[in-house]
Amino acid sequence: MHTLLPFFGVIRVSGDDRHEFLHNQLSNDIKNLAKNQACYATYNTPKGRVIANMLVLNTGDELMLALAADVAEKVVKRLKMFVLRAKVQLDILADWGVSGSLQENAPPVYPSEPHLVLNMNDVGEIVLPHAGSLKIAPQNTLPEYHPHAEEVWNIHEISSGYAWIHAATSETCVAQMLNQHTIGGVHFRKGCYPGQEIIARAQYRGQVKRGLAVARSTVAQTAGAEVVDASGAEAGLVLNIAGCLNLLVIKHGAANGELRDTAGNAFTLEHLFFETNTLADE
Repeated sequence: MHTLLPFFGVIRVSGDDRHEFLHNQLSNDIKNLAKNQACYATYNTPKGRVIANMLVLNTGDELMLALAADVAEKVVKRLKMFVLRAKVQLDILADWGVSGSLQENAPPVYPSEPHLVLNMNDVGEIVLPHAGSLKIAPQNTLPEYHPHAEEVWNIHEISSGYAWIHAATSETCVAQMLNQHTIGGVHFRKGCYPGQEIIARAQYRGQVKRGLAVARSTVAQTAGAEVVDASGAEAGLVLNIAGCLNLLVIKHGAANGELRDTAGNAFTLEHLFFETNTLADE
């Protein structure tokens, strides 16, 4: 199964200071990312909220960022505020894209350990920990778009707990709520970056009280839609959607109760990516 994934946009970061600059802005170790290696990373507000999460690929001459297309302009605009005198150029590449490759019946692969560095295979695809692979390249070199294959890809990523932030959910979550600490999107010994103090404190003091959940809904949902508990109180939100399968971020304390959308349609939880033995709310 191979398909173009229109969800993604591509940002090119060039210039002599590109590694140092991104290292100081993103949550992973960009400075030591070797040619033809990639990594997950987040770009955060000073309060630790994820503006966007992404894959960063070192092509040797440039760094390519694959992220939700609808946040690319926001990310570039914000990053440019901090370039100052650094030799860095940021460009959104409209003629580049991202494709996914996955076995048709691939089972979910739950995150078990962080993969801080991802390698390429022989055909230039980034091999991901959940058994799929992504390719960042000019669109005219990528596979055609196949809606069914895209849905299979999205179901696999949702089922495996790989969340993607886009415009509707930007700045709603800290990295740990999105499994970034588990999949390898956060390097806890790399030094300072925006939001680093908040993310580190949350990690070591156990202050994160929300996490990812796979849930099936009775109707199609919208990314960014609110999730409520049986009393109607806010309990989380919808992050990603594939048909009636959803990736939610919810309060730990809401996991054992009924969850609905604001119209009253029920969610049925299928998998939690956090322990429920400590059910303190935010």
